[in-house]
Amino acid sequence: MSKMKLLTKERIEEKVLRIPEAGCWIWMGSSQVRGYGEIISNNRKHLAHRASYEAFVGKIPEGMYVCHACDNVACVNPNHLFLGTQKQNLQDMAAKGRSTRGSKNPQSKLTEMDVYLIKRFFFTKEDVTDLDIAKTYNVSRSLIQLIRKGKRWNHVR
Repeated sequence: MSKMKLLTKERIEEKVLRIPEAGCWIWMGSSQVRGYGEIISNNRKHLAHRASYEAFVGKIPEGMYVCHACDNVACVNPNHLFLGTQKQNLQDMAAKGRSTRGSKNPQSKLTEMDVYLIKRFFFTKEDVTDLDIAKTYNVSRSLIQLIRKGKRWNHVR
């Protein structure tokens, strides 16, 4: 039987660069495109910050997220990690201004002003269709409909 590589404290610590000024332990192993570290154990990829939490703090309850107090996704310092639900993680992200909501999203074709006009100005024009608005902004008709129904860009009033 082959010896399993366990996600031990030592194995995690050998792949970090400690930044004393910030207190972060930057993951120097492989990482995902978004910057989250990855570690392989038993032929499975694991997120490094979750592996660090389990190795140094303890088991992660089912459905819980391991969040970064330092907002550095490459950090695996257990002192910078805390448990939260998905909702709490998203609220923490929004409270710290890290959300890519609205025009902060690099794929967005609209600005908050565009959406404001779509909701306020175009909504009152009976001769302008959702398709006309979509063509004006180079977006889909379904997006315009979702905006008007309040299901997208609902942070713009």
